[in-house]
Amino acid sequence: MIISLISRIREKANRLLAAELSKHGIKGLAPVHGDLLVALLIHGELTMKEIAEILDRKKSTVTTLVEKLISLGYATKRQDEMDGRSWRISLTDEGKALQNKLIDISNKLMSKVYRGVPDTDRKEVTRILGAINHNLET
Repeated sequence: MIISLISRIREKANRLLAAELSKHGIKGLAPVHGDLLVALLIHGELTMKEIAEILDRKKSTVTTLVEKLISLGYATKRQDEMDGRSWRISLTDEGKALQNKLIDISNKLMSKVYRGVPDTDRKEVTRILGAINHNLET
């Protein structure tokens, strides 16, 4: 039951995010790219391995996401000077320029998600979902 509910919530959130991306004139991105963009905005530059850890995604998935951002001109990659097998990913100026739009989109989503939900309940549901996520990792 809970997995089905989480799935429905995710689907609705993704629809809202896709619509907001379109309204803000952000073409070619899917909601899944948002976490990657935010990680790069926060950290500046990351290796593929670091991105995979932050996003809790497989490296192959991260590679696909990063390549899409690069093809759209939002990110760039360069070989790591210390480890030639590793790539370092960072945002271009065009990618960095998305920050305010992404904040607006995120605020709209969070406003809808938490509308009418008391702060104590917000914390509790986050704690419970975190525990469920952890249980599924082990």
